[in-house]
Amino acid sequence: MPLYDDQLDGIIELDESLQHLAEKFGPLQVRKALSEKEWFPEIHKKDPESRIVLLSEAVEHYLSSDAYRGLAEASQVTYKYELDLLLKYCKSMEDSDPNIREVASPGFLTQYLQPVKKQNTRSKKAAFLRSFLRETLGHFFEDGIDRLKTALKVKPDKKRGQPRAFEKQQIEELLMLARLSRDGHRNFTIIWTFLGTGIRLNELCQLQVGDINPAVQNIMVYGKGNKDFKQPTKITKSALEILCSYVHFRYSKLADKPGYNDLYIFSDDKGVSPLDDSTIQKMITNLIAEAETISKEDKGTYQLSVHSLRHSFALYLLESGVNIYKIKELMRHQWLSSTEVYLDLFSHMLVEAINKHPLGQLKASEVYGAVAYV
Repeated sequence: MPLYDDQLDGIIELDESLQHLAEKFGPLQVRKALSEKEWFPEIHKKDPESRIVLLSEAVEHYLSSDAYRGLAEASQVTYKYELDLLLKYCKSMEDSDPNIREVASPGFLTQYLQPVKKQNTRSKKAAFLRSFLRETLGHFFEDGIDRLKTALKVKPDKKRGQPRAFEKQQIEELLMLARLSRDGHRNFTIIWTFLGTGIRLNELCQLQVGDINPAVQNIMVYGKGNKDFKQPTKITKSALEILCSYVHFRYSKLADKPGYNDLYIFSDDKGVSPLDDSTIQKMITNLIAEAETISKEDKGTYQLSVHSLRHSFALYLLESGVNIYKIKELMRHQWLSSTEVYLDLFSHMLVEAINKHPLGQLKASEVYGAVAYV
């Protein structure tokens, strides 16, 4: 009996020690460390490829992983939709819950993507599959997706081209049309806020009264793919004045009420919830369609849009002489390469501008003939 008690106490102590190590270093690290030791040859020699992980188990892990939870809300919705389509496709097969290794094979992926003809749709599916398989294969097998790159390769969509920015006369007309539209004060303020900050659509929708800090000329935004905390971004003086004026107009009577700072600035229910992204997208799309300074071609798909206001913010900073590194910080780009695309766009616009010069319209033969005649 005492021997049994000693063994039981040892097992309990071992369990507590392992739990402590798992909490300190993470269960995967503890497991990896044990498997690399020769104390347990059966663990050390076990082939990870022999492990069977069903698709349902992989899905459960992915939806709780940082790879998925760290995505922007719109991307989460898209990837969840794509995940449901993948599950539906597998259910139509003989094996409705296959081994994830079967799904992560060039043959399966090629067959799954083969019916998809539209390049944009294929790009979305491939992007989801890369995220899903990279996370699940890395987690369960410590493996990557290099061998799947051919199957998940996406040809660039030539229609997308360079980022599009509004010309100054187009911006002036959009602001004029916004003031004349229904909810003109709100729509005018929205456009000015975009132009004065360069923030993204979802960032603008989530703006709250307490996010404005006039003393340091900042507003607070969540940022791309970040839901945990807000970060400061600068706003021009004119945009700050217009934004503060709108907040005073809408919410001044609530300034002494509890929760005032939590009110959403752009809202249809007195600040309780934010405007939906689609509401602002539709408003900007309608203004673009109405604008006479915007050509029919520029009103097409992949041309001018609500995101073009962000591009306009960056482009006119560059035009004003702000260096690319400061623009990177103001745009909150993670990589400088994301900002450098505006250098190419600006260069292209300069070429178009110089070609409009009156002397630039003359042919060389005409210039030479005029000089010879003189």
